[in-house]
Formats: sequence, structure tokens, C-alpha cells
Amino acid sequence: MSRFVLILIAAFFLPIVPQAHHSTTHFSPDFTEMEGTLVDLRWRNPHIYFFLEVEEEGGSTRIWEMEAGTIYMIGRAGVTRDMFTVGDRVRVAGNMSTVYDDKFWLTNVLLPEGREVLVVANGRPRWSDELVGGRNQWTNVALHTDEDREQEGGFFRVWSPPSSDVVPFLPLTEAPSLREIVTTAAIEAGKSWDAYAFDDACSLPGLPRVNFGPHPHQFVDEGDRILLRSDEFNVTRTIHMNTDINPDGQPYSDLGFSIGYWENDSTLVVDTSRVSFPYMALGAIGQSRQMIMHEVYTLSSDETQMHYEVTIRDPVMLTEPFIQTGIWIDLGEGIGEYDCVVVERND
Repeated sequence: MSRFVLILIAAFFLPIVPQAHHSTTHFSPDFTEMEGTLVDLRWRNPHIYFFLEVEEEGGSTRIWEMEAGTIYMIGRAGVTRDMFTVGDRVRVAGNMSTVYDDKFWLTNVLLPEGREVLVVANGRPRWSDELVGGRNQWTNVALHTDEDREQEGGFFRVWSPPSSDVVPFLPLTEAPSLREIVTTAAIEAGKSWDAYAFDDACSLPGLPRVNFGPHPHQFVDEGDRILLRSDEFNVTRTIHMNTDINPDGQPYSDLGFSIGYWENDSTLVVDTSRVSFPYMALGAIGQSRQMIMHEVYTLSSDETQMHYEVTIRDPVMLTEPFIQTGIWIDLGEGIGEYDCVVVERND
């Protein structure tokens, strides 16, 4: 579902199955395959939904609600809406919900003509050599361009995650994996996450997750503040520059209070506290109000890459600091519109 991410993918922090916005308590770790008729398809934010009608024993049918990846993440690998036709009989694979009787985390779709489509970025092929999708098929071609954008250089532009041949996807360095340093309290807090309620209501995450989804990000210079826009949820952070404001006097919020300063002409340092968002990684671990985040963004000397290092400290939820590093590149992309539609449910 929803997969710098400080993590994450699919959600930022942990490479767990399933990735994205779901807690591991929501889905079985075992893969399940089934066949059925595609009766509906919703190509929407924050995640794509497939609805599959499956025949059961006794002749009855059940419609499974199957959540897949984001339009951007699978689109970078060439997966498009027109590959799927409502009414087709398809074979699918993924992880069944352990909480809901009719929900499914969808990873693979086998089309009638034999082509296999990976509908999550970290998917693995199961049936066919004729494959579309997957993180390994990412190219450094813009998925959605900003035709009005001036092709400026420097720090203030849209930066995108690179293909895997540029840098390993979301590498972890200088720290053990997040899974190894979370506390029992963090794991327990993560169990309260309800991804379906979150997505259906078009809710927006807070820090650190909102800033580190594997989607484009944009720095905007406004003088005494810098805006940092995220494409995945179309959320904008405010970084207060060169301020004497004491963050301890600021209210808590999902995005907290960020103070930034220039270390030199090409390096921006940001410190954030006062974050009330209760999850460090969507569907994975909780976080406390003691969480603080230290970010360092450095423009490469040839201005073709933005290097980042993010350090998360939370004495309640982590046994030691978690460090995430990575690279963004300029593909000439824009920040897309966020067209999430609230889903009304009767259950």
C-alpha cells in the first residue's frame, strides 16, 4: 500500500513484507495466489486498488479489495493504467489480510496474454519471463514533467529518486537496520495502525515519513524560510531559517517545528522537534514526542545530485540513533496533483 524516505519504502523505514502503509499484523507473511475477474480498478492516490471477483466453494463469489503500490512508484517502471481491462480474468498473488476477510496486499498480476505485471515497486516475478514493473526496471526518465518549470540549477528545484543503477535504493549506512534497534514499545505502538482507515480518509502522514517517500521533493526558497514539498502526499514542510525562536515554546504538530541553517553554500542543515505524529514508519513502528530529526542536504559539486543524511533519535522507541542516507537527482519532474478521494464504507 501504501511502501528520503527515511525508510521506508514502501514505507520508508523497514524492508518488510508487505511494504507500504500496512502493519505486518495486518497481512500474512505467506504469499497466496488466486484467479478471478477484475470487476473494478481505481487508479488513485495514495494507492491503487484492484477489485477481484473470485469463485468460492459452493458456487458463491467474493469480491476482494486488493491494494497495490503508488502510481508514481510503479509508473517509474513502466506500469500504466491501460495495461488492465475490467472484465478480464487474471491471476494474482500477494498477502491476505489477517484482520479483514476481503482485503489483500497485491504484488503480482498475470494478464490474460501471459504478461506479468509487478504492481508494487519491490515485487518479484512469479510466473512469466514477459515482465513489466519492479524497482529494477526504473529508468531515469521523468514520469510527470513540469512544463512551466524554468530549468534552473542550484539547490532550489525538484529532486527525484534515481534508478537503481545510479545508487542502491535507499541504502542504510552507519547504523544497523531500524528493525534491530526498535524497542518493544515501538512495536506495540505500531500495531494500532489502521492503514485502510488512513487511506480511505485521505489522511496525511507527519514527519519523518512525509518527507522521505520515494517520490519527487522540491526545495522552494522564500528568504527567511524554505519550503520542502513532497510529491507522494503533496504535503509542504516549512523550515525556518536563521531564527532565534526557541522550538520548546512551539506547539506540537504532525510536521513539528523545523529550524534550518546553511553550513556552506551547498549544505543545508535542518533540526526538527515537537512532532506529534505517532508513527515513525507507517504500519511499522510508533514514535514518541521525544523524537528529534537532524537532516543534512548537500548539493554535489557538479549540481547533478542532492545527497542527504537523516538521523532520527527517539529514546522511547529506539535503542540508538537511526541514520538514513541517499541521493536524489534532477529528472526535470514536477510535483504532481494529489487526487485522493475519500472512500465511504458501510463496514
